[in-house]
Amino acid sequence: MEYSRQTAEYLTNRFGSPLYVFDEEGFVRNYRDLETAMRSRYENYRISYSFKTNYTPYICSVVKRLGGYAEVVSGMEYAIARKVGFEDKHIIFNGPDKGEESEEAFLNGCMVHADSLDELGRYCAVAEKHPEQSFQIGLRIHLNIAEGFVSRFGMDDNDAREAFRVVSTIDNLRISGLHCHISRCRSVDAWKKRTEYMLTLADQLFEEVPEYIDLGSGMFGSMAPELAAQFDEIPSYDDYAQVTAALFEEHYRGGDRPLLFTEPGTTLINRFVDCITEVKAVKQLAGHSFAVMNASEHNLGETCRLKQLPIQVIPRAAERYDYENIDLTGYTCLEQDVLYSGYSGRLGTGDVVVFGNTGGYSNVLKPPFIRPNCAMTARKADGTFVLIKSAETCEDILRTYVF
Repeated sequence: MEYSRQTAEYLTNRFGSPLYVFDEEGFVRNYRDLETAMRSRYENYRISYSFKTNYTPYICSVVKRLGGYAEVVSGMEYAIARKVGFEDKHIIFNGPDKGEESEEAFLNGCMVHADSLDELGRYCAVAEKHPEQSFQIGLRIHLNIAEGFVSRFGMDDNDAREAFRVVSTIDNLRISGLHCHISRCRSVDAWKKRTEYMLTLADQLFEEVPEYIDLGSGMFGSMAPELAAQFDEIPSYDDYAQVTAALFEEHYRGGDRPLLFTEPGTTLINRFVDCITEVKAVKQLAGHSFAVMNASEHNLGETCRLKQLPIQVIPRAAERYDYENIDLTGYTCLEQDVLYSGYSGRLGTGDVVVFGNTGGYSNVLKPPFIRPNCAMTARKADGTFVLIKSAETCEDILRTYVF
């Protein structure tokens, strides 16, 4: 979003700074773009939003309103999904160590994915304790698609076959679907490989068509041109759909058709949360210029450690000067706390700097380190702003400590 000086002053005066701003209208448009691209090629497609990426309840409730599922990886996230109003049948429970709450979720009919044979054994025990109830379980599959690293998640083919054998001995339990997820593999070719692998494995493991196949997440999403220019190639949603949804359509043409899930997180949310910050000081040290901001890299999320985030500088300072190479740095006492390296332009103490693309792994990963986390507001379609997360206080942080 672009901010006028008047809007920036209104937001910082009313809600303080730093401040997250969620673009609800942009998020909905992006959600629909992904959904349309996939469903135009395979109607049985569903989005399951990754809570770990940003579990702000207001954002999750927008996903629910749009008809999406919740993808959670812990008892805490499961509780958030339930409190937001997701039905258990619309919650996918992943993770290598889900906690005891996953057994409750299993009992309630969530789509739980066992990450290992040891974990599967615990759900088998639950099913045997409740012979009056029918259960279903999914398996997380380990993939090796030669992308330069070995994933630590899921079961290999041999364990998956053993899982089917074990489950076949339990009358009230069946395996209903398969799941996979590979980090760091966002190329179209990587998505084509995972799709082909999962379709082939499903044919081998299931006597009939599974209820669903979940391909996980890891697509590039919508981003500002200045951020997109830092990547070699940004596939479109249509590009991804052509090597996933279209392959499902071809594979299951004329027969039963499983649900196809993906679990976007950063794909959906990254571009649609900004972080509004202020310049608190500007100084020269050993021939280098630094601007001290009232936010840290923890506020901005993992992308700022890898790329230069899109920024908008809003003039408010009484005195502003031209800089060719000034680093925008955080409030922490860590040398590596740099929000933006080598900014060139006019800047002064009191200016507002808006960092874009801060929706993923930002507020949910911000530690209670030096300062509590900041507030979040949502910009509605009519241009008004509503508070969706209050700023944390010292008392919030200290509530669990014993004095």
